[in-house]
Amino acid sequence: MRILGEKVRQFRKRKGMSQKELAEGICTQATISLIEKKSKIPSMKIMMKICNRLGIRLSEVIIENDDQLYRTFKKIDSLIRHEQLEAAAAVFEKIRPKQLRSTNDKKQYFYYEGYIQLELNNNPDEAIFNFGMLLNQFVKSSHDMYAILATLGTGLAYERKQSYDKAEIFVKQAVGTLHAMDAQALPMGDDDYLQNEILIYASAAQLYAKINFPQEALELIDLALQKAQDSQSLYLLDRLYAQKAANEVVLNDVQSAHDHYYVAYALSLVTHNAKLTQTIIKEMAAYHIAPLQVAKEA
Repeated sequence: MRILGEKVRQFRKRKGMSQKELAEGICTQATISLIEKKSKIPSMKIMMKICNRLGIRLSEVIIENDDQLYRTFKKIDSLIRHEQLEAAAAVFEKIRPKQLRSTNDKKQYFYYEGYIQLELNNNPDEAIFNFGMLLNQFVKSSHDMYAILATLGTGLAYERKQSYDKAEIFVKQAVGTLHAMDAQALPMGDDDYLQNEILIYASAAQLYAKINFPQEALELIDLALQKAQDSQSLYLLDRLYAQKAANEVVLNDVQSAHDHYYVAYALSLVTHNAKLTQTIIKEMAAYHIAPLQVAKEA
């Protein structure tokens, strides 16, 4: 991973900012000069704040090493986000431990191994082991997205084991760390970061719904919906509205559930999420909510 220092300089010039103005309250002017001239990363936190001030995405000035392993991890991530878990597992199996050179490589490896074990193989014990390896061996700061994802994954694995007290502890920790990062006003412009935020809130909400805390689940869903709205993202939007409606049913807010099931139904058709569409139809029938015929025909 490296900084494109020239890009930083170009964006700064377009904004009509001096190095001193860009640095104010974030770092020293010398640090900005070092970034622009030497393409050095002072820290990810500082770079994110600089990008936020410039109004750009982190991905616009940072590039990853263009190697096969990087592309492999990106492929796995994309397949998981599109719920193609068997295909993701097939790609993952091609990775060899000797390819794992950096700490970031190892974090990704153990996270994806844990995720596949949990979601595809339904093996919570193996998932907990792999998430634990990531957290105990390769994480230096709790404010690390893979640390948050692994903490969340551990909670979801304990939920599969019906260890609900442990599950709640880990999920609360993941959400709390994410809240702390938001409170530091870190930029929300990076697509991967935003999608991970939405995933964390949606997954945490799912857990709270399962352990009969629908109000807490709704609060997390609303946070995720706000993130999606702010970034104009469709990621998990169909699932979020379906979750919202299901929790509103539990809280006897029938009219809101009615409206949000319609939104979820229409979105699931737009995103071609056939599995979710069928789930929504079944839930709507169970709660005596008529299907949205216009959306169905579209």
